[in-house]
Amino acid sequence: MIEMPELKKACSICGREYPHSEFTYGNRENRSYCKQCNREEKAAYRRGGVEEASKYRDKKRLTWKKA
Repeated sequence: MIEMPELKKACSICGREYPHSEFTYGNRENRSYCKQCNREEKAAYRRGGVEEASKYRDKKRLTWKKA
């Protein structure tokens, strides 16, 4: 049996590479956010709506780009 290497994908928010199993897949969305960033972004949205979620994504992306 041939072993296939595990495919990885980079999160567009934190920039880390994860296996495909670490990404959510909803009914109509195929997000490029890892599960952890997806949870945090949804929590930010619940706290303050669209503006808060947007601030969260921008802040995380800045830390990723600095690294």
